[in-house]
This record gives sequence, C-alpha cells and structure tokens, in this order.
Amino acid sequence: MSLASVTLQHQHDRAEIALFGAHVTSYIKDGYEKLFVSELAKLDGSRPIRGGIPVCWPWFGQLHPDIKQHGIAHGLVRNQMWQITAQIQTNIMASVTLEPTDTGHALWPEGLSCQVKVTLTDALKVELITHNNSNTPSPLSAALHTYFTVSDISTTAITGVAGAFTNNLNSTLHKTSPEPYVFTEETDRVHQSTTPKTTIETNGNTLHIVEHQGHDSLVVWNPWLDKATGFVDMADDEYQKFVCIETALTQGYEIAPGQTHNLVQIIQ
Repeated sequence: MSLASVTLQHQHDRAEIALFGAHVTSYIKDGYEKLFVSELAKLDGSRPIRGGIPVCWPWFGQLHPDIKQHGIAHGLVRNQMWQITAQIQTNIMASVTLEPTDTGHALWPEGLSCQVKVTLTDALKVELITHNNSNTPSPLSAALHTYFTVSDISTTAITGVAGAFTNNLNSTLHKTSPEPYVFTEETDRVHQSTTPKTTIETNGNTLHIVEHQGHDSLVVWNPWLDKATGFVDMADDEYQKFVCIETALTQGYEIAPGQTHNLVQIIQ
C-alpha cells in the first residue's frame, strides 16, 4: 500500500507531500532531488517516514514531561493522516495547506492547533503554523527535521551554523561550533542559533541553501554507521547519503494566548 499524496508543480520543479504526517517526501529542483528518503522507508503508514521533511510538533525529541510514560518521540503529528484544507495553483506558485485529523490524544495541548503550508516557487517553503486558541500560555517545541541529499557525508561541510551547542550524545555544552563544520562520526547537536541561513556543500560545491525563520535553534544530525545499522527503515550504508539540518524550537518557547507562531524553512 502506498500513501496518498499531493504533488505541487512549478515550471520544471516538483514537490511531493504525503498526507501521512503532512510529510514532504520529494523536492526536485532543476532535475536534482534535494531530499533524501531511505530505500527502506515504510510508506504504508505503519511508522513515520524515514527521510524527507518530518514534522515534529508539539514537542521535539524528548521535550515533554510525560514522554517516558507514553514513549512518543517528536510529537503527535508525524504518524497520523492530515487533510488538505486549501490548494492553490497559479503561474507563479503552487501551494497546499494541511491540518491533522486526530487531535484527541491525551497529550494534545489544550487550545493549540497546527497547520503545515507548503509553497513551491523558485524555492520550496515549508511553514509549520501554530495557533494558541486558549486563554493561557502554552509551552511549545517543534522542528522541521529535514533530510538533505548529499553525495558523500565524509566530504560534506556546512556553513552558517555558529555559537554554543549541546552535544546530545553525551549531554555536554560547547561554547563554539566546529569550524570547518565537517562530519567524521555520529553527530547529534542542538545549536542555540537564530542564524537565518545555512549552506550545505560537498567537495566545495554548494548543494543546498537553507533559510530559517521563527526558530531558536538549529539541529544537526547524522546517525553514522553504528546507529544506522539499528534502524529497520534505513539501509546500513545510507547514512553516507544525507545530513539533517533542522529548523527548530527547543529552548523553552512559550506561545501566548491568541498568538500564531510560524516555524519556516526555505530550501533553494
């Protein structure tokens, strides 16, 4: 069984969005696939899709006080069906807006709602939109957990990530980011950075330019070989083919009553 999806087309570029998780699974620009999806990814709704742009909401990772009891990492929306609420096609853009269909989970924050809007022009813009419809402030963490295609992680470097970061592998805080920022081992870092743009390069050639908005941190992740071998939905050697640069809220953000927050990633 394959998942229902919607396709956006603008000139020669195309994006594919699965309704399961409001999950962007493909972005082809100038004939080049910019998003990695594992050849072993489950595309039947049995588990979140390995690759593309997973939507983490209303918490990221383990950032929920009851996570140990319920065991749900990265929130409540990446493993459920979403519905299309708007779709637009013009000669200058194509867009689709989606909302989750199941908001009844015990951990769903009272008064919060979310949408994902994907817009294709000469770039791909993904917006994770949160509304607080209640009368009280609500904690919120979230991420656009994007898997970017690279030819070889060992020859890949990123620029535009600076400042302090937490190494999630050993829970240590570091005051400065690596420079040059390259990959030689498992990497799982939360950078306390509001930088607006990062660049991903392989062998000195720019592969991706990524803009970030509405974030308080950037997460950089690659599982490397040992962890990849433990994933049932990733081939052992596929860690070489991607790097995750995640536009995120991880630093204790609180959304005020009546407020709308947009977490945005733009890929060129």
